[in-house]
Amino acid sequence: MKTKLYIPILFLLHSFVYAQSAQEMYNQGIDLLYNRNRPESALTSFLKAYQSEPNIWSRPFMIGYTLKNYLKKPEEAIVYLEKSWDLNSEGDELPYKETVICLEQLGKIDQAISRNTKAQAALKSANKTPSPWFGENLSWLYWTKGDTDKALQFAPEGSWVKNQLAPRTIEIDWNIKITKLLSAWRLLDTDKIRITIPLDRPYQKLISANIDSTNSIVSSKRKSSRGNQFLELEKPTGTDWPEEIRLQLKLEQNLKTMTSRPAKLRPASPEDPNYSWASENRDGLFSLDDPEFLKKVEEITANGKTTGEKAELALQYLRKNYKYGERVEGKSIKEWLDQGTGDCGYFTYIAIGMLRALKIPVRGVYGLGPWNDPSPALPHSILEIYDASKDQWFPHDPQSDQLYGVINPSYIAFTAGNPKQDAAALAEDGVWEIDTVWFFWNGSGKETLSYTVNVKNQNQIASRSLRSDQNIQKPEYIKTPQSGGPPPLK
Repeated sequence: MKTKLYIPILFLLHSFVYAQSAQEMYNQGIDLLYNRNRPESALTSFLKAYQSEPNIWSRPFMIGYTLKNYLKKPEEAIVYLEKSWDLNSEGDELPYKETVICLEQLGKIDQAISRNTKAQAALKSANKTPSPWFGENLSWLYWTKGDTDKALQFAPEGSWVKNQLAPRTIEIDWNIKITKLLSAWRLLDTDKIRITIPLDRPYQKLISANIDSTNSIVSSKRKSSRGNQFLELEKPTGTDWPEEIRLQLKLEQNLKTMTSRPAKLRPASPEDPNYSWASENRDGLFSLDDPEFLKKVEEITANGKTTGEKAELALQYLRKNYKYGERVEGKSIKEWLDQGTGDCGYFTYIAIGMLRALKIPVRGVYGLGPWNDPSPALPHSILEIYDASKDQWFPHDPQSDQLYGVINPSYIAFTAGNPKQDAAALAEDGVWEIDTVWFFWNGSGKETLSYTVNVKNQNQIASRSLRSDQNIQKPEYIKTPQSGGPPPLK
């Protein structure tokens, strides 16, 4: 009789100690992660706790959370986060949110949308009200796909996404020191030039463009050429160009009409009218003659089944492995890519080289936009990629990590580059056509430029300066986690 009682007592005592040990390992992991900043050691503790208690959702959750947010390994994290989702019988939002965010980081936007929708359904079935995060995140995910209709459909009132997609009017008043650039480029003797004015695109429309010079001798008229819009400026023969001209522009921008991703991409063939933008080698710094670069692009895009998937893989690799920073020296695009930092121009040229290696028509676009706080308007280069299914060029910002290629609101595209990406090109009629943004680097910088944005929201016009609107905060899911937030307690 004593023996029969003794064995169960030992078993219960052993089980109690075993469970306590798992909780202690979990608590140790929390301490290592949050208080001691030792994520690798914390991961070891979380793994041991999970091995001991595999049916508690917080155990795989903290493994996935550590891998994703601290060790930057979302590919490994997603397995554990999805497991924590399956074990989450309590209806806690943490496993749902982190799984969705991880899928987004992996570029699996459709899966992230599906998971977000399932999470909201699960919370409602548990008689819980989903937090506003889910609606804002769902709106964000649709925006990254370029589906602005659904982005607005799910965006809560006053949300960051809805504010970003609000129609706006932009006025640019620019005192351009024209003779400084013409002198530097040895064009002072010419009587007629053309300068680019903002492009006509589905997402931006030029309302007016005017020139006011310090004297009245310069005449101007609008002209379209090689996919760009120009103001043709002409002075009487034998007279001098004025030192300065005043360029006044007014535009309407509506990003709701913008397609951020192509419906279909295909390689260009020599008979295609846009083939030169898929094969020109100079503005890719002759990368198409670099076997090492071509091999690298082939390796990066190997898992893509279609041309569009290969393009996505190439651009995702660039965003993940190349960071905005100091310009580096290099004789080739591959050297730039390997060194890992550069400005928007470097992003653009590397992306052009990658996409042309896939025979995709692509060109650089130069424009102006507000970026800092306080915000002067600064030059910025992006891409336009040709979508064969729509016979349309669509914008893509290879530098934008958070926006997945969607251009920044209030950015105005001025000039679509020719296949060689020339800052100035001699037209067939003998007139020099100049990318206006280059005046910025030749004496007409931010101190000469006024850039006003009027945002239309909820049937009201709110004029704001270029400072960020303090009432509209970026949602938490696009902020870089610092401490990681509160962990599950048990």
